Amino acid sequence: MIYKKNIVVIVDAYSIGSLIAPAFISRGFECVHVRSTDHVNEFYETWLRAGDFIRDILYTSDAELRLALSEYHVQFVLAGCEFGVELAAHLAAQFDVARHNDANHAIRWRNKFEMHEALSQAGVRSIRHFKSDSLPKILEWVKENGILPVVLKPIKSAGSDNIHICTQDTEIEQAFQVIKTSRNIFLESNEEILVQQYLDNSDFKSELLLSKSRDVDIEYCVNTVSVDGLHYVSEIIRVYRTRIGASPVHDYNQLMCPVGNADVYSRLSTYIFSVLDALGIRQGVGHSELMIVDDQPVLLETAARMPGGIDLSAYTRALGHNQLSLWIDSLINPDAFLEYRQRPRTKLYFHSSCVFLIARQAGPIKRAPDLSRWKAIPGVHSIKVQDAGVLKATVSLENCPGHVFILSSDRAAIQRSIELLREHEPSIYQEMLA
Repeated sequence: MIYKKNIVVIVDAYSIGSLIAPAFISRGFECVHVRSTDHVNEFYETWLRAGDFIRDILYTSDAELRLALSEYHVQFVLAGCEFGVELAAHLAAQFDVARHNDANHAIRWRNKFEMHEALSQAGVRSIRHFKSDSLPKILEWVKENGILPVVLKPIKSAGSDNIHICTQDTEIEQAFQVIKTSRNIFLESNEEILVQQYLDNSDFKSELLLSKSRDVDIEYCVNTVSVDGLHYVSEIIRVYRTRIGASPVHDYNQLMCPVGNADVYSRLSTYIFSVLDALGIRQGVGHSELMIVDDQPVLLETAARMPGGIDLSAYTRALGHNQLSLWIDSLINPDAFLEYRQRPRTKLYFHSSCVFLIARQAGPIKRAPDLSRWKAIPGVHSIKVQDAGVLKATVSLENCPGHVFILSSDRAAIQRSIELLREHEPSIYQEMLA
């Protein structure tokens, strides 16, 4: 039997959060899993690696958790995924761990209305926004502000869940009913609905795509690690979304080069650091999504966690680090992390793109996919694809059937590989359903 006094508490270790415990175990720590709820979407539950933890505890109260962990010293408390963020912030304060964020600000990290309220109050550029549980009030706000099209979405969710782009009142009415009568991907009721101005970056898109198509949305993800309010960008990723009906769906992304895209790093870092300050994220990781509109960045949302289930090894090969490794370093040895933060940026070792699989067919999966054609595509680094259960038509990240990472020293070669992958994609799903 081995006993270690210091432990790491991970709240809701699902999605990419399932990799936090192995990272700490490799550094010699023991980990305890705390569940914020026993009602977890199957999409998340399948990620949990129960064997990585010495205890698996359902949170009921501070007193009960303190009793359960009375023989240990809680050194760190971390959120594994979106719905663990608020409880993790609360418990970090309760156990008074070193370098924790103010739990009073935690609502800003999950509630998208409160998030943009905080930006507005801090004088940071944000989206015009409104929330209500009343359809007439939403329609009145849209009319008064004259901002069609608008976006309707749940106040608390993630992964492009139930996002509706509406160009007229009838579409707003339909989107309102869909959201109001459903639960978000964390199985929470959508009591209130958020309505925001639609951000039109067609001028910016035309510079990149030589097209003003409104069927493609271009966003940026900025992933960060912070210590005592000193922020560091681990990576910036340009994301291309396609439109399926009224829903923006992830198509593929492109890792930005810290040297070749130094202007992007500079402009977006400056803006995102002001966002983190306004939201009170002084410690730990952040995952921010934004757009460039009228040549200036504007936030879509920020989360006090890592992004969803991605392949960290692709970013490690491309950059020499990944956000999780930097996060662990910042906790265990913050001085060394701050020293790393001052080092000059280097070029990418490889260009990298993640292709998000898009299924337009649906039905029970009857056989495992034959991936031989994808495996033969130049530059394929890793493939993650659903191979059991029910294949659903893709309208969000929740029902995206997987992703493929492609790495190459030649950016143009990646684009050719993406085209090959998309060419083979429909037949692979057909074989799975046959």
